[in-house]
Amino acid sequence: MKSKQVLSVEQMKHLQELGLDTSDGSMVLIATDDDGITLLWEDAEKAIKHHWYNVCFNLYYAETGSYDHSYRNSCGVFTLQDILDKLPCFIGTHVLTLQKLANSGTCLYMEPYSRSILNLTESKELINSAYEMLCWCIENGYVEKEGK
Repeated sequence: MKSKQVLSVEQMKHLQELGLDTSDGSMVLIATDDDGITLLWEDAEKAIKHHWYNVCFNLYYAETGSYDHSYRNSCGVFTLQDILDKLPCFIGTHVLTLQKLANSGTCLYMEPYSRSILNLTESKELINSAYEMLCWCIENGYVEKEGK
């Protein structure tokens, strides 16, 4: 089974709602209709929900992909590396730690000597675990919101 490469539209929208600047995503997810017309994510979601027409999503590298670059800010998506770049390496004496296990991925802040855990997230996909940790860090003031 191939691992998930980028966050979903819903996850990216949630990060935006939390106040995170998402314009620096290294990938862009462009939605198009049956005729190849580019759609905004909201329009694509409505079309899928109401079965108006088929919607296709295409993933491009933000810097070098052959797409209309005006969509970069509104359709950018994060990779695991993008999320790791946003997460602080340390919170106090707790160190960001990632673990990829056979059936899950874990992201945690752990104090290396006492091994006390500040926060832990776990998911089948490591990118989802890192996403949950990023949300927690934003909600708790460890990651700066847009405009601050």
